[in-house]
Amino acid sequence: MARGAPAAPLRRPGPRQPRRPGGAPDRARPGGGRVDGPRLVSPPVETHYGVLGLGPRASFEQIERAYRHAAGLYEGDALATYSLLDDEERQAARARVEEAYAILKDPLRRFEYDRQLGLDSETAPSYAPPAAAASPATARAAAVALPEPVTGADLKRFRESRGIALREIATASKVGVRYFEYIEADRRDVLPAPVYLRGFLQEYARVVGLDPRRTAESYLARLATAR
Repeated sequence: MARGAPAAPLRRPGPRQPRRPGGAPDRARPGGGRVDGPRLVSPPVETHYGVLGLGPRASFEQIERAYRHAAGLYEGDALATYSLLDDEERQAARARVEEAYAILKDPLRRFEYDRQLGLDSETAPSYAPPAAAASPATARAAAVALPEPVTGADLKRFRESRGIALREIATASKVGVRYFEYIEADRRDVLPAPVYLRGFLQEYARVVGLDPRRTAESYLARLATAR
């Protein structure tokens, strides 16, 4: 009876190596972060989420933590990557991390980026982005509150009474004009998810001289009850 081929020797597992930028988890959970369960599939490897090892519903706090961890991996004296990457590779990796962080930490830029990825409102984060700090002059002018409930037509009339064009609001807020047109027309079918809409309403109100918080809350409350 012929002998079989000798069994291949077992290989002892070596130490795990740190991921290079661009590595992403296979799965993402609705709350963000890493998970092995078969729920929401994370974005492709080269997305900004993948660079930071996050899922598309990661919170701002998770983004901050992931950024600090990833940036630390590519410091010049970081032991985890010192023997794996040369200076040029380390600088490129750090630049990729900074690019990802710059997009994901900004609610408006993140919204546009998510649209490019095809992420809809179901995969949008379930929290409100922090509002940008208003200047003293803007804060003084933001004391006006419209009667509730606030409608798109109310906003348009107030804006026009102040002689402010939508293009001015778009330039100041870095939000596309069409979104403010949708808001004024109450286009529920094309309005962004509430988490983003709140930020857009606050920016609109801040520029025209309305109370940002009350304006956004009243408009969103009306939409919620109308559904």
